[in-house]
Amino acid sequence: MSDTTSLPSASEPAETATPWSVAAAAFAANFVTFGILFSFGVFLTPIAEDFGTTTGPVAALFSTAISTYYLGGAIGGRIGDRFGARPLVAIAALAMSLGLLGTAASGALWQTYAAFGVLVGLATGFCYPSMIGLIGRSFSEQRRPAAMGFLLAGVGAGTLVMPWLGHQLISAIGWRSTYALLAALALVTIGWAATRGDRVRTSGARLMRVGTLARSPRFLLFFAAVVAIGPGFYAPVAFYNDYAVDAGVAPGLAAGLVGISGATSVAARLACGALGNRIDPMWLCRAAFACLTGALAIWWISGGDVALLITSAVTHGVGWAVWVTATPSVLAGWYGVENLGGVIGIYYTGLGVGGLVGPAVCGFVIDAAGFGPAIGLVTVTSLIALALLALPLLGTSSAAGSAS
Repeated sequence: MSDTTSLPSASEPAETATPWSVAAAAFAANFVTFGILFSFGVFLTPIAEDFGTTTGPVAALFSTAISTYYLGGAIGGRIGDRFGARPLVAIAALAMSLGLLGTAASGALWQTYAAFGVLVGLATGFCYPSMIGLIGRSFSEQRRPAAMGFLLAGVGAGTLVMPWLGHQLISAIGWRSTYALLAALALVTIGWAATRGDRVRTSGARLMRVGTLARSPRFLLFFAAVVAIGPGFYAPVAFYNDYAVDAGVAPGLAAGLVGISGATSVAARLACGALGNRIDPMWLCRAAFACLTGALAIWWISGGDVALLITSAVTHGVGWAVWVTATPSVLAGWYGVENLGGVIGIYYTGLGVGGLVGPAVCGFVIDAAGFGPAIGLVTVTSLIALALLALPLLGTSSAAGSAS
């Protein structure tokens, strides 16, 4: 797309190449960034053993990456709305590859916090909201839900493939060489995605101020709900593997639980995209939070039973997919597609707060008291999130362009 003086309206697609080549690039970027980030569970024990430490300090590394991911998203989403996705995704390709190489070469645990925790987290944050904004600009309102579902399916597909691939590679060449190999994959794949990005030049006056969101009771309530769901959302990603192994499940199946969640989410995201605008997206968000809470409850009572663990992973995948597919529609309806990247970046910082606290706290609770109390804790916080989302102020998501 050539540089423009303003963003197009939602009914006038802004294309770099063809819209579906843009969607393919967004899929690829999400596949690699989230696949690497969410495969951390299979690296947790090897890293802890290498550095002679326990679960807690290494789990906090994942929390750091999640929090910097959301910080990067809040900054990157707004920059993407102003200047386009291409420069941000190019920076993300470099940051991801350097972060993984730095992690592979680290000689002390604190060095992994700077490499994986900061650089890998920021790379993911620069990609995700800017790609959502890019899809919003590249597709008409009628075709946007299907394209958004395809983009978000990249997250699920990466979560399906990368934990399994990581487990296989760690078994064969060790965790350090695995991260070095993934660094090359990230540089090539995300670098290609950057070539599909746009380079818009929109007036700052067209962008919503952060203060406008801070004065919006509806947005603040939505934000509080995502803070509360964060610990329970990320606990399975970080601890399914170790919980299952501790319960006597075969290591290959244990590593595959996060992949099962990812596989389920791929199908659910595409299904949500196919539904288009036929269901109120706020009701979909509520259903998603109910699924995420249910997944934790099933995990809590599973006692290591394989069938229940798989059921928990499938339920988590459905909730995850429905939530992240419906949220852009909610926010676009409230604040307009021109602000979608920045608004969703700010919204997801709430998940970053939960992601920072949840796995870190759970890791230390697990060290002190075992998995049961930790899973119970995040189940309770998820119930709080579901209650917040049910409040009447969030009774509609159809006020297009409203900043109330």
